[in-house]
Amino acid sequence: MRQPFQVLVIPFIKKAADYQYGVLLRNDEDVWQFVAGGGEDVESHAEAAIRESMEELNVGATFNMYQLDSLAHIPGFHFSFDKPYVIPEYCFAIDLTNLSSEVELSLEHKDLQWLSYEEASGILEWDSNKTALYELNERLKNNDMKAIKKG
Repeated sequence: MRQPFQVLVIPFIKKAADYQYGVLLRNDEDVWQFVAGGGEDVESHAEAAIRESMEELNVGATFNMYQLDSLAHIPGFHFSFDKPYVIPEYCFAIDLTNLSSEVELSLEHKDLQWLSYEEASGILEWDSNKTALYELNERLKNNDMKAIKKG
């Protein structure tokens, strides 16, 4: 059963002295965004973020995931909720620097671009994605990450 919350997950990789962020193009809309999805059954926010990452990027269970402080609220009608009127979107980041295989997109997406902070910020559709990206970029620059899953 779909839970009344959303998760947003920013894939990133370390390249030489900087970071790149994985921005996905949705299949059903011409919108660039990060991994996104809803909680199912009794999942925690973190469990939903891990599952959505594994489903949408087809990555195994070996990655580091981090929780961000960014929190947005999205109108419930986007998810077929009459009530609540808005649902929270919890934000995370997934480090794919040491991924042993290529990312393989699910059918939800038709393209993935690895971009700099400035490039990613310029093509993202949703303000919540841009805010979470800003927070992640600042945390990475300041080595201030909050790990929730090591694998």
